[in-house]
Amino acid sequence: MSILGTIHEDVTSDVLGKIGSWQWLVTFVSSTFMLSTMFNHYEDIFLMEPYGVVCVPSQHSEVINKSLCFISLKSDESLLQCNKWNVHLLWLIWLKKTWLVFCDHKLKLLTTALISRFGLVFGFIIYGLISDSFGRKTAIKINIYSDLGMGLLITFCDSEGWFRLLVFLKSLFYSANFYMGLLIVCEIASNRWRSRLSMIVIAPRLLASVCMVPLGNHALNSETYNFVSSILCIVYIILLRWTPESPQWLLFNRRVELAEKILLDAAKRNGIKLCDDFKIRPINHRVYNSIDESATCVGVLSTHNTRVIVLVICVFWLLYYFSWSSLYLYYLQS
Repeated sequence: MSILGTIHEDVTSDVLGKIGSWQWLVTFVSSTFMLSTMFNHYEDIFLMEPYGVVCVPSQHSEVINKSLCFISLKSDESLLQCNKWNVHLLWLIWLKKTWLVFCDHKLKLLTTALISRFGLVFGFIIYGLISDSFGRKTAIKINIYSDLGMGLLITFCDSEGWFRLLVFLKSLFYSANFYMGLLIVCEIASNRWRSRLSMIVIAPRLLASVCMVPLGNHALNSETYNFVSSILCIVYIILLRWTPESPQWLLFNRRVELAEKILLDAAKRNGIKLCDDFKIRPINHRVYNSIDESATCVGVLSTHNTRVIVLVICVFWLLYYFSWSSLYLYYLQS
C-alpha cells in the first residue's frame, strides 16, 4: 500500500513516525557538525594574548630581555621589534613565522576581528541562497571542504595581506555550520519533537559562545585553533555519508523520486515496513499550484507571528554583538 501526502503535510512524520532511530542519527550528525563552532567561533580571538609563541632573536645580538613582540639588546639597550617567532603548533611541533598578527597595531587587530565578522554575515546570506537553490547537504559539503582547505592555509600563512584575506574567506565559507544542521533537523522532525531536537543540535554552538573567551585565554594560539578545526573536518567528511538531504526541500523542488528513496531507506532504519512501490502522491492540485507561486522574503513578513519572531531575533542579535563591544573598548584602552 502507498502512503499519500502533500508537501503541506508533515510527510516525513507520516511515513517514519514521530521519532525513530533515523531521526536520532540525523540529530547526532547535525550536533557533531555544530562542534566545529568551538574551534571556529574565534572572530575575537585576535584580541587576546596568545600562548606558545616565542620571539626568536638574531644569533649575532646579545639579548638582555625579550617579550612576545620586542627584544632588548645589550649593545645599545634599545628596544627593537621582533621579526621572527616560533609558534607551538598542536602542542607537538614548532612552526617558524616571520609575521605575527598579535604584534600588529591594536587597530589592525581590531580590523582583523571585524573582517572575520563581516565574513560570517555575508556567509549567512550566501549559504541561505545556496541551500535553497542546491540543497541543504550541498551547503554542508561546501562548508566542510572549504573549511578544511582554508584552515590549513591560514595555519601556515606567513603574510599579512594573505592572512587577512584568508580570515575573511574562512569565515565566509564556514558560515553554514552555524545553522544548517539546525535547519535539517527542523525539516525531518515532527512538530512534537522539533523543539527538543533543535535544543540538542544548538547546544554545541551555545557552548562555543559561552566558552570562547576562556578557551581563547587558556589555549595556545590561533594556529592551533585552525589546525584542530581542519583535523575535525576529516571526521566530518566521513559523517557526510549519514547526512541525508532534506525530504521537504526535495519535495518543494519537485524531486519527488529522490525524496521517496530517502524516506524508504529511513523507514527501514526505523523498522517500518513499506511496500516496494511506495509513492508520495498529492491529495489535490494545491501542492502544484503552490510550487509555481513566486515567494519573496518580504512576503514572509506579512504574517504577524513571523514579524514578531524576526524582530525578537534582530534584538537578541544586536544585544549579543553589543556585549562584545566592551571587550573591544577594553582592549583599545589597555
